[in-house]
Amino acid sequence: MNATTTTFNPALALYAKGVVAATFVLIFIGGLVTSHNAGMAVPDWPLSFGTLNPEGWWGDLPVRLEHGHRLFAAGLGLLTTILCAWVWRNGWPLLIALVAAAGLTPVAKLAGLPAAVIMHVGIWSFAGVFAIALLWMAGSRAPATSRAVRWVVFAAFLGVCLQATFGGLRVTLETAHNLRAALILRIVHGCVAQAELCLLVAVAALLSRSWIKGAWKLPGVRLSAVRFLAWLTVLAIYGQLILGATLRHLGAGLAIPTFPEADPHGGFLPDEHNLFVDLHFSHSRVGALGLTLLILTLVGVVLRRARGERRLTGPATGLLGLLFVQLSLGMAVILHLKPITLTTFHVVNGAAVLALSLLLALRASRFTAGAGEVRA
Repeated sequence: MNATTTTFNPALALYAKGVVAATFVLIFIGGLVTSHNAGMAVPDWPLSFGTLNPEGWWGDLPVRLEHGHRLFAAGLGLLTTILCAWVWRNGWPLLIALVAAAGLTPVAKLAGLPAAVIMHVGIWSFAGVFAIALLWMAGSRAPATSRAVRWVVFAAFLGVCLQATFGGLRVTLETAHNLRAALILRIVHGCVAQAELCLLVAVAALLSRSWIKGAWKLPGVRLSAVRFLAWLTVLAIYGQLILGATLRHLGAGLAIPTFPEADPHGGFLPDEHNLFVDLHFSHSRVGALGLTLLILTLVGVVLRRARGERRLTGPATGLLGLLFVQLSLGMAVILHLKPITLTTFHVVNGAAVLALSLLLALRASRFTAGAGEVRA
């Protein structure tokens, strides 16, 4: 089979979408952890209070959120690893990694290593052996997927490992009172979560029936402007989410507690400036307005140039709806002084806006000049 093509596998395509759905659930749980300020409810890692499953953790809300977040993240990591092995069409690396972890963990225990170190041995021996075995055995099977989807899903696997590292280091550094480094890692952890979502959305898109079997032709239609605007929108939304994660973890969510006014005297510009106020104004006013105009422009261009092509107009109109929801949630968060549920849904909906914009950009790029487009 040509390494540049992919055979459609309905079970694999459905599984990839399930992993994306699980990622949204994890983002929701992570949002609750931050909203409840529960990130340090469990002060050690990778164990929780020195055990795999601390007694009574469900009865304490902060511990329930943080420990539940860890358990769900571990499950998503395993799901992503299985997805990677399935896309690469080789389950042997998964089995070899399980055997390696099962063999090395008792050795570490017999060596008298601390419980946390033993846990690290199990986690990272599994991840490292899986990655090495997968790459080492890559040529032993005829590929059923393109190089692009294989490397994107491998990047998603590495992203899960990186995300776990950032989350764990944040806890251990804050426990060691290295607060500045821990704060930076909290922000990075939130940003990497969005990047990981993008990778998994891309995998699901590349494995979908329409991507593999669809006729990607729009004769006489110019899509260069759509592509440019779509990818620009993806980058702009990601930048806006970075701003949001930064102000959220800095505790600046109510640095400007009024809307639409930006100062207590009714002005639309803040009357004082500091890091918190300027960050909040950049996110809630400048960024929100700029993104709104950009998305409206993108949707207008899509509806004008690709009228009738539902693979483009569907995500475009969906993006418009999510934009309205996001703006409404953002205003409600400020006006109601950051209620936990609304704030968390604002985070999750922001991730959905990013995911849908990426899907639109990918689909717009699927239409090529060689498939019937007339270049501008």
